[in-house]
Amino acid sequence: MKNSKKSEILLHEAETDFNIKNFNKCTSASYFSVRKTLEQLLIQMKILIPKRDDKLANVLKHMGYENEAKLLLRLYELRKKADYDDKEISHDEAKEALETAKYLIKLIKTLAKKYN
Repeated sequence: MKNSKKSEILLHEAETDFNIKNFNKCTSASYFSVRKTLEQLLIQMKILIPKRDDKLANVLKHMGYENEAKLLLRLYELRKKADYDDKEISHDEAKEALETAKYLIKLIKTLAKKYN
């Protein structure tokens, strides 16, 4: 997989934001770091990148990763709360988002090696 510098930057920013208690920014950056990594895999596989986030999660589901697709949808829901809702993201939600992002990125990078 071509190294997705933007994804790495976003994940690093998510970690930094978590540490300084910017939980909304942490959650949003966590989501987009996964999205960028998954988009890079789809480019590598010569698959069109869905514009809608739920359709992007379906790609993982159709590859046999139903639980991971659900995790991506959960991450997306947290991102929407972080970016659009009047309620703030809690410490626990931000931690969940960051841990989910790290897990999904690791999985996607492993998949990329299979399709390389």
